[in-house]
Amino acid sequence: MKAQKSEEQGGSTREAILDATEAIMVEEGYAAVTSRRVEERAGLRSQLVHYHFGTMDDLLVAVYERVQREFLRRHLRAVSSESPLRALWEFSLHPQRTRLAQELIALSNHRKSIRKLTAGILEQMHSINETFIAKYLEEAGVDTGKYPPIAISYIINGLSRALVTEETLGAATRRPQILPFVERLLSEVEAKHRAYHAKRAGRARAPADANRDGGAALSEDAG
Repeated sequence: MKAQKSEEQGGSTREAILDATEAIMVEEGYAAVTSRRVEERAGLRSQLVHYHFGTMDDLLVAVYERVQREFLRRHLRAVSSESPLRALWEFSLHPQRTRLAQELIALSNHRKSIRKLTAGILEQMHSINETFIAKYLEEAGVDTGKYPPIAISYIINGLSRALVTEETLGAATRRPQILPFVERLLSEVEAKHRAYHAKRAGRARAPADANRDGGAALSEDAG
């Protein structure tokens, strides 16, 4: 029982350290992450960061891996929704998640341990996006040769990141012009997609209606 309680407390402390590290990265940037700052933020005793994670590199990798798992879970939910383009756009505009992603990307330029992880998750993200966006656009009757799904993935990712960055800097003066433009594009594609499904539903009903009409006619003849 004591061992189980100790293990639970250790897990709780690790999560508190990870939470504190993420918060510092979002609010102050990755350069502000030190063992002392993390311990202060988490309300923990000195040396507990190194006790649970060894080195600061180990801590940052653990943060990245946890962020990656949560990101992938939310990302898959977005792209598999009924309106993946809109869901991806709204997902990408989340200020805290986007700022944390930016800090991790910036960190990867200085830490080799993070660089490979960053390259992997970006490749995985765009690959997933490309698959789901391609299916959605094809169903909406959009020419995917003229509008490549991978290009749309990059546009959503890059534009949302730029907007979040400018908002953080207090320079989001063009945001009121950009958001309605994106909204109009999303609404147009969604309308095409709805029309596609309505047409398919109509084609599916037609044979059933014909069968019913034929059955009624046979009954009348029999009578």
